[in-house]
Amino acid sequence: MNRPRILLSVSAMDEAFAALYSALQQRAEVEIADLEHYSLRGTDIFIGKKMPEGKLAEADKLKAVFAYKTGVDDFPLRVFKERGILLINSHVNSRTIAQYAFGLAIALVSRIAEFDRKMRRGDWNNDNPFWKSLFNMKVGLAGYGHIGRELHRLLLANGIETYTIDRGKKYEGIKTVHSLEELCKETELLFLSMPRTKETDKLFDRELLRLLKNKYIVNVGRSNCIDEEALYEALTAGGMAGAAIDTWREKPKTATSPLIPFDYPFQMLDNILLSSHKAMQLCDGHARYVEDICEQVLRYIDGQPLENIVDCSRGY
Repeated sequence: MNRPRILLSVSAMDEAFAALYSALQQRAEVEIADLEHYSLRGTDIFIGKKMPEGKLAEADKLKAVFAYKTGVDDFPLRVFKERGILLINSHVNSRTIAQYAFGLAIALVSRIAEFDRKMRRGDWNNDNPFWKSLFNMKVGLAGYGHIGRELHRLLLANGIETYTIDRGKKYEGIKTVHSLEELCKETELLFLSMPRTKETDKLFDRELLRLLKNKYIVNVGRSNCIDEEALYEALTAGGMAGAAIDTWREKPKTATSPLIPFDYPFQMLDNILLSSHKAMQLCDGHARYVEDICEQVLRYIDGQPLENIVDCSRGY
C-alpha cells in the first residue's frame, strides 16, 4: 500500500497513543483528532473507539477502521458492511477479563463481600454462615468467544466441570448442550460474555431467569443481554441465588461523576456483586489495546493477514 492517510481519534493523547503515532507516522500520514470533531474526507484508515454513522457521508476513501477496544456497537456496522469497509477490534485483554470474571464468581459464591460488610458491623452472620465452593459446581459459558475460551482454560485448570452451547466450533475438554435453556438447566453458575446485538437484547428475561432458581450468573459481557427488572425480581422473589454484574446500560459522563446505572435497588441486596465495568480496566489494559491495534494497522499497510476482523452482519 502506498503511504496512506490515517485519522487517529482520541479523547486525549497519552503515552500509548504517542507510541502508536510515532510508529505509524513512519509509514503513513497521521492526523490526530478528538472523538467528535473530525472529517473522514481523504482518510484511508480510521483508528478510534466510536464513529457516528453521519461521519461516513464524507468518507470518500475509507477502507479500514480499527477499534482500540473489544466492543464495536459504537460503530455503524450496517453501513460498513454495505460499503465493504473492514472493521478490526482487539481481544488482547481477554485473558485478564476472564481472570476478573473468575474472581467475581469466587467472591459471589463464597459470599466474601457480604461477610465483609457484616463483619464491619460486628455481625458474624451465624444464622446463615455457610458459603458454596465453585470447585463443586457445574459451570456454563454463555458465550464461547475469546473471553469464554479463556474462562474455559481457568475452569479446566481447576477441574471444574464446564458446559457451553454447541455452535459448531471446535470444543475440547468441555461438554456441550443444544440451547441456552438447556445450559441454564444443566449448570449451577453461568458466565455471560456475549456481544451487544439484536439477538442478545434482553435474552435473559423472566422466563429464562426462572430456570436459574438457586443458581448464579456472572456478566462481564454487554449489559443489554439481561432484562434489569427481571433480574431484580429473580434475585428478590424468584429464588435466584446470586449475580455478579460488571456491565451496565450507561457510564458516568466524567470519571468523577456519581451514577447509579440501574432503576431497581440492587445496592440493597446481599446476593449481588456490583462492579463498575472494571473487568477491562486493567492498569495497563489501555496500553495493551493500543499496542495491539498498532500491530494490526502495520500488518494492514503491509498487506499481511489480519486478526479479529469483525463480521459486521453478526456484530462481533
